[in-house]
Amino acid sequence: MSPVDTKQRILEIAAELFARKGYTGTTIADIAGELGTTTAALYYHFPSKQAILVGLLAGPIGGYNRLLDGLDSGESTPQDLLSAIIDICADSRELATIFDRDPTALAMIDSQLPRSSAEMTAQTVAALAGPDPSRAALIRANAALAGAKAATIAALDLSGGVLLEADRAEVLAAALRSLAEPVKSTT
Repeated sequence: MSPVDTKQRILEIAAELFARKGYTGTTIADIAGELGTTTAALYYHFPSKQAILVGLLAGPIGGYNRLLDGLDSGESTPQDLLSAIIDICADSRELATIFDRDPTALAMIDSQLPRSSAEMTAQTVAALAGPDPSRAALIRANAALAGAKAATIAALDLSGGVLLEADRAEVLAAALRSLAEPVKSTT
C-alpha cells in the first residue's frame, strides 16, 4: 500500500471509530490496531490524533471557505450558495455524527473557521432572501437552506453514500423552487 493509500485508509478508519466511540473516546492505539500497524507507524503519517481530525475536516472546511468567499464577495447567486451547501453536506455527512456527539471535535471545527456556524447560516439566509427581505422571503430562504441540507442527506442515503449528479441537480432545483414567490391565485 502506498503512503497516500495508507493515509486515506487511516482517515477512513478514524472516521468510523470517531463516529462509533467519539473523538475523545478513540485513541491512536485504537486506530493503529484497526489498521493493523503500530502506533509508531501511524505517527509517520499523522503526528497526532488532532492532525487526523484536521485531515478529515479538510473537505468540509474547503467547502465552508468557498461559501464564505461567495458570501463576502456579494456576487454569488442563490444557485452558487445552495450548490456550496449541497457540496458541504455531501462532503461532511459521515462527520456529522462525530460533531453531534463530541464537543471537542465540534470546537475544533469552529476553531478552523473564520465565523461560527450560526453566523454563516444567518449570512447565507440573508443572501438567499435578498436585499430588504420580507418576512415571507426570510421563511423561503430558511426553507431552501434546510431543504438543500435534508435532501442532500436523503439522496446520499438513497444511493449508498454517493451523491449522483442527477440527484444533486434535483436537490438544487428543489431548493431553488423554495425561494420562488408563490403564484397568486386570480380567483
